[in-house]
Amino acid sequence: MIKYCFTVLLAFFLSNVYLAQVSNSNENNVVQDKTSPLFGLKKAGFEDIDPGQPIMLDGITIPVYTDSLKRVQGLDFMKIMMTNEYIPEPYINDKKEIQAFVLRKATEQEKSQMSQMQTDIEQDSPLLGKEAIAFDVKNLKGKKYSLKSLKGKVIVINFWFIECKPCVMEMPELNKLVEKYKDKNVVFLGFATNEKKQIEKFLKKQKFNYQIIADSKEIVGSYKINAFPTHLIIDPNSIVRYHSVGLGPSTIEEIEKTIESFIH
Repeated sequence: MIKYCFTVLLAFFLSNVYLAQVSNSNENNVVQDKTSPLFGLKKAGFEDIDPGQPIMLDGITIPVYTDSLKRVQGLDFMKIMMTNEYIPEPYINDKKEIQAFVLRKATEQEKSQMSQMQTDIEQDSPLLGKEAIAFDVKNLKGKKYSLKSLKGKVIVINFWFIECKPCVMEMPELNKLVEKYKDKNVVFLGFATNEKKQIEKFLKKQKFNYQIIADSKEIVGSYKINAFPTHLIIDPNSIVRYHSVGLGPSTIEEIEKTIESFIH
């Protein structure tokens, strides 16, 4: 299984909309400035990149620069991506391999298109409105959880893994949700693909208050999860009511709104 740990919406946008609007004109000539981190590269055009290929946009695998060519990575990069205010323009080498991204302020039309894509992706989910796929698991301390035993409760699920930067970045906000609904009929489950020992070591440095289920590859596969983080909310009747992919500026707000709709 391939783990996509990047801003899925922007990668999808780049592949399907942005590149289709960029020509291979003279403005995409090779950068000649030897002091530039883009030296020898050119801005990708429509014919340069296969629209169907995954674009690894995590700020680490491929360097990302501001318009002043200052590199951004880690949490700084993810915070920028969360705003949906910027378009990362890909730069390629002579083999048409992406070597860098340069951030550009998105136009109002591009923001609207990205917003619509997010809506379309969520509404097209084959999970929504269907009965959740059964599971029977134990958390790190051995406590059992199953779809059957949790019927009557709101189940909030987070699919994640340790190396996923967006997954880690959203944990403090997710912890606030756990605290807010600790006395309500809501259960928070975190299905992680890492092994138990790895997670226990990780949690010594990073607090995550979901009930963590280690080595969840089988469940990830049964739900056909191929991008992280992914969030699901299952209603008291075991029906999937919310599904979101990636980390966006409104993800936490949408999760909270969906929870509220079932506890009042």
